[in-house]
Amino acid sequence: MATTVILVRHGETAWNLEQRYQGQEDSPLSDLGLFQARRVGQFLSKRPIAAVYASDLGRAVQTAQLIAEHHQLTPTLDQRLREMSFGVWEGLTRKEVAERYPELYYGRLQDRSSHPIPGGEDPADVVRRFRGCLEELVDRHAGETIVVVSHGAALRLTLAALLEIPLSRSQCLSQSNGGISELAHSPKGSPCPWRVITINSTYHLL
Repeated sequence: MATTVILVRHGETAWNLEQRYQGQEDSPLSDLGLFQARRVGQFLSKRPIAAVYASDLGRAVQTAQLIAEHHQLTPTLDQRLREMSFGVWEGLTRKEVAERYPELYYGRLQDRSSHPIPGGEDPADVVRRFRGCLEELVDRHAGETIVVVSHGAALRLTLAALLEIPLSRSQCLSQSNGGISELAHSPKGSPCPWRVITINSTYHLL
C-alpha cells in the first residue's frame, strides 16, 4: 500500500521579505507567513494525517505546529530536513551578494553545480540527508499519510532527485511559501517508486 507524503514549504519570513539568504540561519514568520501556515493547516485539517515532521529551524517549526494542532499531534523535528546551507551568503540580501560576489552570483544563475558557495553545502549532500530521512519515514508509516515541513532549496533539490531531474535544473521546480507538494511512495520493486500527485499547489492560499 502506498504512503502519501505531503511536502510543505514554511510560510513567508521576515528575511524572505527582505530577499535575504536564510539557509540554516533563521527569522520568524511574517504576518503573511502566519496566515499562509494557518491556511495550510486548515486545508489539511480533514486529511487523515498520521504524523507531522519538520526541520528544526524555527520557521519550519512554527508552520508545522499550525498544521499539527488540527490533528492533536506534536511535530517531530529532524535536522536532516533543514534548508541547504548557503555558507558566507547567509544573512546577506541578494543585492549585497551580487555586489560582494558578482562573478559567483551571476555564474550560479547559469550553472549552480560548478559555482559552489564558500562554506556552503553541496546540493548532493542536501539530497542525501533529506532523502535518507524520507526513506525512513515511508517505512515507518507504510500505507499512511504524513506531512513534512521544510524549505525552498532543500525541497526543490529533493523533488528533482526523486523525479530523476538533474539537480542543476532543480530551480525549475517552484516552491512557494506555504506551497504543498504531494507524492505517493509505492513499496519497493515498483517501476514508479515516487508518483507525483501535485507540485507546489497554492490554491489553498487564495
